[in-house]
Amino acid sequence: MKHIAISFVAAMLAAAVPASAQTPTDSQQLDAAWDEFQQATADSAAFLRQHPFYRDPENRASAYAYLSSLMVARIEEVVVFDGDFPYFRVLDHRIREGGDNPDQRYLMATLNGGETYRVWGKLGKNRRLDFQIYAGDPFVAGSGGRSASALSFEQLKVKPDGTFEVWLSPDKRPGNWLENPKDANQIWVRQIFSDWRSETPGEVHIDRVGHEGDLKPVLTDAAMATRLRKAAADLRTHVKVWPTMVDARYLNRPANTISEPSDPSALGGVPGRFMVAGNFDLAPDEALIVRTWPASGNYQGIQLADLWFSSLEYGNRQTSLTGDQAAKSADGSYYFVIAGRDPGVANWLDTTGRRRGAILLRYDGMKEKTFDPARYPTATKVKLADLRQHLPMDMPTISPEQRAEAIAARRRHVQLRFDN
Repeated sequence: MKHIAISFVAAMLAAAVPASAQTPTDSQQLDAAWDEFQQATADSAAFLRQHPFYRDPENRASAYAYLSSLMVARIEEVVVFDGDFPYFRVLDHRIREGGDNPDQRYLMATLNGGETYRVWGKLGKNRRLDFQIYAGDPFVAGSGGRSASALSFEQLKVKPDGTFEVWLSPDKRPGNWLENPKDANQIWVRQIFSDWRSETPGEVHIDRVGHEGDLKPVLTDAAMATRLRKAAADLRTHVKVWPTMVDARYLNRPANTISEPSDPSALGGVPGRFMVAGNFDLAPDEALIVRTWPASGNYQGIQLADLWFSSLEYGNRQTSLTGDQAAKSADGSYYFVIAGRDPGVANWLDTTGRRRGAILLRYDGMKEKTFDPARYPTATKVKLADLRQHLPMDMPTISPEQRAEAIAARRRHVQLRFDN
């Protein structure tokens, strides 16, 4: 009876795909596409091994962690998910690329440009919820990618019970609406958290309107081959994008300095955001003090990343802080201390022992179009032994026990944010 049941299921699956759709040629193309993806992986590893960053031993294990993240992302984005039967994939702590923000839960879904979708859900206790449609990849130089439309948290209309829906379509609709032009290919939803001790995510889902009850076809050899080839091409592109960006935008300035705030929308950043780019290059006995001021938006954060532009471990190390997490001094500013070992002060940012890395600051929900020059952040390198001389008297001292409690709280938030 067991063999009969198995034969019946196999016959049903075979019937779901017409014989004419599965040919020896399709099978050969599938095998070739898989080989192409494997070759793209090998080519990507070769690119990283010859990159100048790889010469430094501290960037070698992280190079393969970076490549592994890219592989997971491309498989999920291109091979697993599609625009016909969309689900949101989550960029979580498994996937660290593109200067991923430790304060965000990124939700991404593939779209068919020019079609209609409905994004629906319920607000959680997150600080912000922002929506953005991309046509291509705006962060890939020369690709022609762009931000096609955006809906900010301030624009989002929410019902009294916390539920919402956002329509994605080529033609304008009443209520929450995002243009989905013919060249669009993905939507990003950013859930942003500032107070990790109290803020938790809500629900966000997506449906392709008019197809909610459709049966999903069995994947054919030809369709899988197409996905694998695209995943291979995307992997080859993305592995080069982020270290190239770090070189051009983060290391193109003297060591231990930061830039003026700028609008990152041309590279796919959300409207209402300012960003600051910088780098650190510190000896074991040195620290970098970054001073910032509160801004008009409802979120601001600072984080560290490696030279492959992967966030440093943020659930079990303190490599990022928000305005809510940081101690503010009596002079109205924040003093962040970037160092390789714990200096025993509140606003320590842990380099995890790395000598070099990138610094990112984000300011979201900003109302003004220009950033007040009087509040540009500053960076000052000092000797760790002299650190207290360069900090305000009211900078709190943190004991090892207090630090351990703070790390445990960070870990707990990450577990709740990503449901693991």
